[in-house]
Amino acid sequence: MKNRLSTEMLERMKNDPTNWRGPFYYNPQDHRMFVPKINKYMGTTLNMANPKVYLVIIAVLAGIFLLSFY
Repeated sequence: MKNRLSTEMLERMKNDPTNWRGPFYYNPQDHRMFVPKINKYMGTTLNMANPKVYLVIIAVLAGIFLLSFY
């Protein structure tokens, strides 16, 4: 079972500038795939440290590629 972090800890990790690499969020300790951006009105971003994110990216690109032939 995964170790769940408190909401306060997740918020602190999100606001920590060392977890942001330009526009990308990268934090292996954060289990979330979608992370709210620092300005919550700007939407969400992907946690590039989560391996499941790369599956989502590949699926989206494959869908675009397959739909381009339709």
